[in-house]
Amino acid sequence: MTELAGAPAGEPKATFSDLVKQAFIDPIRSVLIIDDQYPTWEQIFSDEGYDASDRNRWAPKSKILKVVTQFRKMSPALTVDIHDGRHNEEIGSYLHQSDLLVLDYQLEKNEPHGIRATEIIADLLKNNHFNLVMIHTAIGDLVDPFNTVLMSLLTPLSISDARAEEGQELIGALEDSGNERFVNVLEDLENALSATAYIALQRHVLNGGKPVEFLKSSVELARYRAIADEAGWNVNDRLRVMDWGMSLHNKKVASHEASPRDLRWSVPGNRRKAWIRTNGGFIAFADKKNTELLKILQAAIEDWRPSPSRLMSSRIRAEISKQGAGAEDSALSDKHAYWQYYQELRGAPLDASPLARKNRRKTLLESHTARHTERLLDLIGKKAVEFGLKVLETDPSEANPKTAGFSRHYAINTSVKAERDKARSHYNAHISTKQLSGWHLHPGHIFRTDQEMWVCLSPSCDLVPMQKTSVAVRDSSAASVKPFVAVRLTEKATYSGSEVNSNTLIFLKEGDAIKTYTVYPRGGEFGSPVWRLFMAADYGKFEIGEDRTAELNLSYLSGKGQKMQVVQIKARLFGQLRYEYALNLIQKLGVEFTRIGLDFSAPTE
Repeated sequence: MTELAGAPAGEPKATFSDLVKQAFIDPIRSVLIIDDQYPTWEQIFSDEGYDASDRNRWAPKSKILKVVTQFRKMSPALTVDIHDGRHNEEIGSYLHQSDLLVLDYQLEKNEPHGIRATEIIADLLKNNHFNLVMIHTAIGDLVDPFNTVLMSLLTPLSISDARAEEGQELIGALEDSGNERFVNVLEDLENALSATAYIALQRHVLNGGKPVEFLKSSVELARYRAIADEAGWNVNDRLRVMDWGMSLHNKKVASHEASPRDLRWSVPGNRRKAWIRTNGGFIAFADKKNTELLKILQAAIEDWRPSPSRLMSSRIRAEISKQGAGAEDSALSDKHAYWQYYQELRGAPLDASPLARKNRRKTLLESHTARHTERLLDLIGKKAVEFGLKVLETDPSEANPKTAGFSRHYAINTSVKAERDKARSHYNAHISTKQLSGWHLHPGHIFRTDQEMWVCLSPSCDLVPMQKTSVAVRDSSAASVKPFVAVRLTEKATYSGSEVNSNTLIFLKEGDAIKTYTVYPRGGEFGSPVWRLFMAADYGKFEIGEDRTAELNLSYLSGKGQKMQVVQIKARLFGQLRYEYALNLIQKLGVEFTRIGLDFSAPTE
């Protein structure tokens, strides 16, 4: 038996299944079952009581007990609660307090089923937890429940009404052709252009494919192609009728008004596991004949193949939940440090305005939250590190570097150089920049003026409002401005490895793209950075908006003819360098200011 590197002799090597169990299943502490055929505690203990013999009202007691027992026999035993799924004000609080939701798909007495279930899922995904959901259904075929739930989470495809109408006209002409074969063609087409086909088209488009490719090759449209062949439609006609059929499903999707989500899924059938993964949770599906719900959930998560980063993040979250109180008590044990911190919070800034006071406190609290979180992670970090090592040692590439291993779980095509370069750029931006924070200018704040981009590189102590009012501009406080030095950024479409290692580049996420900038317009470390002395109005104070940007009014000196004039401009702060990366650029600018001119003679260029 293979042993873990560094593990005690005889300890078996972990499997991917072990990692999933430890990261997602073991941390479950509470379960909420929503099923109108399960009695709630209120019904059991109320005067109404619970009559288990009423098979029309309740599921058999043995089946209910089997489901509940699997959770209660866990160690530690899970807390189990039951709700009947009816519309009431209490269900919201139920949804926000459970680690696992077991949701009956057929909460309605009559068809159509799944309406209430999709509403509950929509409410659940509004919270900020990563929710685990098990759809439990008495419908033997999981296809319909899966399609209904997934379509409630999708956003509509781009299909014009005109195209759909043209397709409908083609169908009408076929029905009126007098050919008996096409008497019921409308029903045949609706069956051929099914919800399953619509979902397959959604995935095809999501992966960058074109509808015409899907029309020609998808397995889900085999029946439709056969009908189109008999009808004698050309490719354009087939696309129009396909658009008509898909528009029917599009209307159902649009009715849910779902927000755009990062969605992945696996459709049921052919021994495939049925699951849906959103950026707010994971949804698995099970037939009510199968009551081993935790096993089904784990198998579905394994089929999803969560990335090593998600495994480790989930485990860290579990450790915080498990050891949080003890770790917090230990982190807060230095009462002298925390007393002094509270005095800092209560202290007044040099600018005594109410807004400045509030924003200063917000910044101190942000800083304290980051340090306190770091201290908590230090205290629980040992377990998290152990799990991280286990993930690395379990990776198949550990034994054979030629295999992709867990890296393939990130769904990145690393055989393409552009994808590898993209990953490296995203990593560089992740480690060097962060969202805009603070309430006044700091070194590393990045702002845009018209078409130019700049980074603030004045030292922190020079940027505090009402402090050092004689720096750069005499009596700057009289004009309520804060002078500061900024360096202009020049975008670089390409760069070399040596330029990255020279620490002269800035990797900045703008939208979904990473753009690269340098402080040296000529590249490398040649030439001089373009720097400017700006003056920020209101001492450089700002308010961060909902979009995580802030406006700033600036001015600077500019020559015009034989005179100097003050130019006023508007700037927008939209990002910032992490402190050590800002200090690196301040140091490089300092070298620029202290350079020594020597008397060498250089050839002309």
